[in-house]
Parts: sequence; structure tokens; C-alpha cells
Amino acid sequence: MLDFNEPVIADKGRADEILLNSDYRSSDYCFGNLFIWRGRFKLRIAFAEDLLAVKFENYGRTFYLFPAGKGNTERLLSEMCEDAHKSGKPFVMAGVTAGIRSRIEELFPGKFSFAEDRKNYDYIYNSSDLIELKGKKYHSKRNHISRFMSLGDWGYEQINADNIKDCVEMNDEWCRRNGCAQDKGLAQEYCAVREAAKNFKSLGFDGGLIRMYGKVVAFTMGERLCADTYDVHIEKAFSDVEGAYTVINNEFVTRCCADYRYINREEDTGDEGLRKAKLSYHPAILLEKYYASLPEGVLL
Repeated sequence: MLDFNEPVIADKGRADEILLNSDYRSSDYCFGNLFIWRGRFKLRIAFAEDLLAVKFENYGRTFYLFPAGKGNTERLLSEMCEDAHKSGKPFVMAGVTAGIRSRIEELFPGKFSFAEDRKNYDYIYNSSDLIELKGKKYHSKRNHISRFMSLGDWGYEQINADNIKDCVEMNDEWCRRNGCAQDKGLAQEYCAVREAAKNFKSLGFDGGLIRMYGKVVAFTMGERLCADTYDVHIEKAFSDVEGAYTVINNEFVTRCCADYRYINREEDTGDEGLRKAKLSYHPAILLEKYYASLPEGVLL
């Protein structure tokens, strides 16, 4: 019987070892994400020897992730299916990449049905593209940076114990300006950012901020995802400061992520404006994701 519990900081070491050994490029398989969004998604984890099981809720439905780690994955999937059945829920896995889909079909041929989940595709970029911004396709990005630099005195800082409070204050101000009190999704994001800031050191996050005339106008946070990929969890900037988003993206990747081949900037959640912005950086990989569902009442 699986023992699902809310993730705590003390789980990080064991979870990281399992997740990093799995070497998935999907942002779903990153302890920092699981932790900072645990409240929003009622997220729970369970360890099964050298494997990790994850389940969460979204809009009243329960979902699971395909197990991470090395071990008896087939047995753990059966236990996850039984957990769903005992709760009176259908067994549905989310965040199923093409590689994971192939593994599921190999383990349980013909049992699962699959449905595309476009809003949760991960946008993964060549780090060299985000650093160099070379060529015609990045002309507008270089212009944004030039206009930002023409606005006045600015500087980049690595986030640390002394300045992280300034990021928290900027997050507060960003929410006031963008109506978090009236937007449930933005309010949930606000809480996740505060969790990231509160546990920044314990989670092993990296981060950078941009000041203009002494005031923080943009910041970002992330962590290693797998051997060749870095995951940017959070990026905030004031939209009325032209180029602030472009500059924090370029500065952070240049200073902190140059040793990685890829940068995962996560999903667009179906927001058309965010989708357009992410596509404008020309992802090297648009990581497809699917739901994998068992017919109701069927056990593995």
C-alpha cells in the first residue's frame, strides 16, 4: 500500500537522487516544482524503494505522474492504479511524454488510451540561442534589450539572503498591479513564488534579479532538471519597463546556465499571450505531453 504524503524539505535529498537519475527533461520531474506548487495542486508523493510516485488534483480531478526512478515500475504502476481505485477515481496519468508513452505501451499494450495535453507542453530552448540571440529571428529581442539599456541606470544581482526580500516585495507589487485578488490563477502563482522565496536556499535554487535606479524590476529562479537541462521555474518583470523580461532571461541564462545544453521554460497553460511569447524565442524542443487513461474499473 502506497503511503502518499505532502512533500517536505526533508524529502529533497532522496527525491532529487531519484529524479536526477531518471534524467527526464519534463518540468514535472523536478522537486522544486513539486514543492512550491504542492498547495495549489494538493500534491502528494510516495517513495517505493528507488522509485517515486506523485499524485495531484486539478479542477476536481485526480492525476498521477508516471513513476520516476529505477526499479519495478510495472509493480508500482499497479499499486498507483489500486490507490486510484480505492479512492473511487479513474487511473489517469498526466505529463506523459512521447518516451513515457512508449514505455507505458510496452508495459501494458493496448490498455491505456492517450489524449493530447497541448497547454502543458514544455518549451525547451538551446541555451546558446538564449545567450547569444543571434540572427534575424532574434532581432526583436536584441532591440528590446537595447531599449531597456537606454532607460537608465540598471544592474544584475545574484539572488541571495540579503536581497531576496526585495524579490518578495516586487512579487507583492506585481500582484497589486496585475489584479491577483481578482484572478485565482495569479493568486495561486503568487503563493508559489512566495514558497520559492521562503525556501530558496533549502531548495537549492539559483536566481537573479534586475534593478533599475535601485528598484527591482525583474527576477527569476530555477534549478537543475537533469544532466543537460536547466529548469526556469519563475520569471517576473514589470510589463511597463520595456525589455525587462528579455533582459532578465538573457542575463540569468548567460550567467547561471551556460554549462547546460537546454533550458526548460515550462508550459504556457493555454494562455495565448504566453504561448506567443514562448514561441517567439524559437524552442529547440516542444515537449509533447499526453494524458494516459485506463477505462473505469480496470486494474493493472
